[in-house]
Amino acid sequence: MSAAEGSFTPEMKQSYDDKGFLVVERLFSEEELAGVRQQIDALVADPDNPPQGVTVGREGDTNPETKGTGEIRGAAFMVRYVPYFQEFARTPKLLECVRGLLGPRVKVFRDQMLLKPPGGQAKPLHQDQSYFQVTPEDDLVTAWIALDEATLDNGCMTYVPGSHKHGIFPIGNDPERPVHHIPDTGDLDLPDPVHCPVPVGSLIFHHGCSLHASADNNSASWRKALIFHFATSDSSSARDELNEQVSLEID
Repeated sequence: MSAAEGSFTPEMKQSYDDKGFLVVERLFSEEELAGVRQQIDALVADPDNPPQGVTVGREGDTNPETKGTGEIRGAAFMVRYVPYFQEFARTPKLLECVRGLLGPRVKVFRDQMLLKPPGGQAKPLHQDQSYFQVTPEDDLVTAWIALDEATLDNGCMTYVPGSHKHGIFPIGNDPERPVHHIPDTGDLDLPDPVHCPVPVGSLIFHHGCSLHASADNNSASWRKALIFHFATSDSSSARDELNEQVSLEID
């Protein structure tokens, strides 16, 4: 689907409600993303010196034995601490889509950059709400912004359609990657996952309870994405420490 400014439609909302995710291709041009890429490229080039307050994650951080030793894999709190990203999160055509999904009053609950380098590891199926625990459950929408083309080869996003309708699943842990929450779907007969390759500048919005994953990056290029976890202004997390770290109050 496409959504030029002023064109978020009821059909787009219905598709999101039915499947738990919505693909909006090329919402941003490469020119509009140039400043974001410049900021991220600087962080990739010097991950030991991020902007004050920004935290950096590295390949292997999911294993206590290799934590902090690998290539940069992500960062958090760019919106909370870097004014450039605060303004980008307020882009009108982005907020039009977010408000179309959540309602008129929203905030950036959390923000991340996910930087999958060549050879970067897969992320197993999980739910954002397993971590964030925002209530009401329907009041968290993740906006996944493709800064590079996302392909089957470099680890594009994968979703289980309709999985958001089952709420937050009980979780277990992968002993080799203990920080990951592995959902226990029990005997549910869920649909097969759907791959979502997208061009640069595209967005994928997904419900906080949607099961999603990404595969290994088997290409020679990075797959970078900027992620805003939007929530309604009046929502809150069951985890008090997350309520104290909200990235950006908008409305």
